[in-house]
Amino acid sequence: MAEVATDAGICHASYVTLKAGVPASPVVLQGCGPSTLAAPDGILQAASLTKPIIAFVALELVRAGKLDLRSPVSAYLPEGYIHRQRPFDGPSDLHVDRVLPATLANIPMASLLNHSSGLPNWSSDALAPTFTAGQRWQYSGEAYLLLQAIITAVTGQPIEATVSRVVFEPLGMRDSRMRLTDDIRARVVTGVDWLGRDKHFEFIEPNAAASMYTTAGDYAKFLAALASRRDLLALITADPIAVDRDLGLSWGYGWGIEQAEGGPYLWQWGNNPGYRAFAMLSVASGHGFILMTNSENGLKLAPSLAQSTVPATHGVFRFDMLG
Repeated sequence: MAEVATDAGICHASYVTLKAGVPASPVVLQGCGPSTLAAPDGILQAASLTKPIIAFVALELVRAGKLDLRSPVSAYLPEGYIHRQRPFDGPSDLHVDRVLPATLANIPMASLLNHSSGLPNWSSDALAPTFTAGQRWQYSGEAYLLLQAIITAVTGQPIEATVSRVVFEPLGMRDSRMRLTDDIRARVVTGVDWLGRDKHFEFIEPNAAASMYTTAGDYAKFLAALASRRDLLALITADPIAVDRDLGLSWGYGWGIEQAEGGPYLWQWGNNPGYRAFAMLSVASGHGFILMTNSENGLKLAPSLAQSTVPATHGVFRFDMLG
């Protein structure tokens, strides 16, 4: 069992370690308030750990010849893109704007996956790139919602159906959903803020950037599958864009990439109100871990878990966007 530094401000956390791509049994840590009553198989929000799932689907479509990373977004959305300015307010919110095909023609597919599209993280106004695609890295939830629209257009299916068909069903991820559904509601562990107070934030519709509900055990199945796919690992790491050279960080197609001893390592953090998560996988060894917590203090557990499973000087934990 990995040695993990616990913290009194973290109410519920679960993690799974992988050795050579083989997941261990989930470990559950509980420590404060009513959430200590949560079941060991409690479901949590994956937050931005949703993005690698969506990237996996996109790359499978690339391998099937249905998407081309070099093509502009306009090739798949020739009529433009309807941008929702308040994507977390539910389907009844009508604040939208239209991104014209001429704008989409300047955004390559690849730039959506590696956060170099020039699109902001989120925009409550008209959506437009803030710099030329490919010029530099800028984390973008909007890019993944655009990717969701593309996948829907290419497959002719809602994103939930595609993710279930490509990821959840073949990998046996029975406790995973792209939104909060009635069949899992009773098992969802309530999120808490920095002070341990309940934080209620629900996704009632799928959002490719942040809406997945899952367990550490289920996500470990995804990591294990990825660890065995040398073709996808090579594609993910083929052409990264620099994020922070001093910390050894760049971004590939769907994952952050860290250059450190024993690496490269794929990584992604999750940050939703009341929840934090972190995943890391060594491309070389297949060792790694998935950590999911219901606390805004949850990432405090990640560095010690990393040292127990993929020991190295991990610059990623000094990255200023983690929190």
